[in-house]
Amino acid sequence: MTPANREPESGPEPPGPFETESYTRLLQFPGIVPKAADASRTSGLPVVDVIVVPTIRSAERLRSALRLAEDARCQLVPLYTEGFPDDLTPVLERARPGVTPLSLPYGMRHEMLDLAARLPQPVMSSSASDISRKRNLGLLIGRICGWTRMLFLDDDIRMLNADKLSAAAALLDEYPVVGLQVNRYPDASVVGHARRLIERKQRPFISGGSLLVNPQAVQGYFPPVYHEDWLCVMNHLRLGQVAVGGTVGQLNYKPFTPQRAMLEEYGDILAAGLLWLVCINKQTGTMNPAVDDISSVAAFRDFCNEATGAQFWANILSQRSMVLDTIYRILEQRYKKASSPLRAIEAAQWRRGELRPADFVSFTEKWLNSLVEWQARLSGLPRADSVMKALTELGLSHVVRAPDATPRPDQAPLRRCLQSSTVAGGSTGRRVGRDPAPVRKSHARRPAER
Repeated sequence: MTPANREPESGPEPPGPFETESYTRLLQFPGIVPKAADASRTSGLPVVDVIVVPTIRSAERLRSALRLAEDARCQLVPLYTEGFPDDLTPVLERARPGVTPLSLPYGMRHEMLDLAARLPQPVMSSSASDISRKRNLGLLIGRICGWTRMLFLDDDIRMLNADKLSAAAALLDEYPVVGLQVNRYPDASVVGHARRLIERKQRPFISGGSLLVNPQAVQGYFPPVYHEDWLCVMNHLRLGQVAVGGTVGQLNYKPFTPQRAMLEEYGDILAAGLLWLVCINKQTGTMNPAVDDISSVAAFRDFCNEATGAQFWANILSQRSMVLDTIYRILEQRYKKASSPLRAIEAAQWRRGELRPADFVSFTEKWLNSLVEWQARLSGLPRADSVMKALTELGLSHVVRAPDATPRPDQAPLRRCLQSSTVAGGSTGRRVGRDPAPVRKSHARRPAER
């Protein structure tokens, strides 16, 4: 049934698709067991297997992650695009062994990293494609290396130390996904920040910028669309398998730009519609699996069948228009016409007007099918005992580059880090170890950036 004709249920009124405070109902808050965290910290074992940092910025932004990796006694894999920053060598000069910088070139294609490249969407940002490919590479390396504790960390995340990480990582023994919520400079879309300006509730959710996962258990992947992190773990949200392991902070950034608003709008609507569907079906007890294994991606595909209908998205789009109109009307009373929040919401309204239900139906259908394909491909992956060997197994050793294997004398510390990292890991268990990009447009009439 569609939102418009869903039969009334007993109990509290179901939340609307853009009542974002309701999303936290999908998260588990088990609390931290100090003894479990202490045991991890005092055992001499790494707190996590690896910290993966997708980045396009200078190596100076790595220093926080480097300190965390050293304190957590784990490997660090910074993922760059098309080469390395000039300041990487001095930043890594005193780094402990187990740092493996990698660079993904533009234009390369890989059957798993680019599985979602064919998903139809009106506008695809190259930055969305870049971050999805890097995080997917992290998942694949973790899968092949047999790691069970991986932290995805953006280079602007702060207020995270080894003790906090240890406590959160202990939850991976029970949950395949553990998020660290960003509550110091909130992590939100342009519309989410605008909601805060008009004093509407906007509780922090989880984010790929500070996300712990078990690569052996995570069922999804990161598609090249805004909120790719939410889509990656959507089935685990349905199953109540996503826990909150604490909070972190984030460096400030300027959220209210028209370009950002336009580029986020499609993903914001897509993710909100799917989250609402999971929320409403969990609340009403509607699971409706057509397969025996209720936890499988095939069961999830059946669960989301309603989102493959045009009427579902027509209702979602209608409600999105009302949300944006309300935000704009209140902001207009409080800010000057040329203020950045107003201009950003105007851009979101313009983009919303371009979108049609078919844009979401086609994406959702193909994305749900691709999840089944992703799982099938994962089952055939081999095992390896290092990052570099994992790249070989993936057929990527000739395109995903580490820094020059024969560096100049002044690059010797970097070479030592890389050599150590190739022998730091075993095959199982724990072991030692937002600048915008250009936009690829399909039929948008105005330029956009993330």
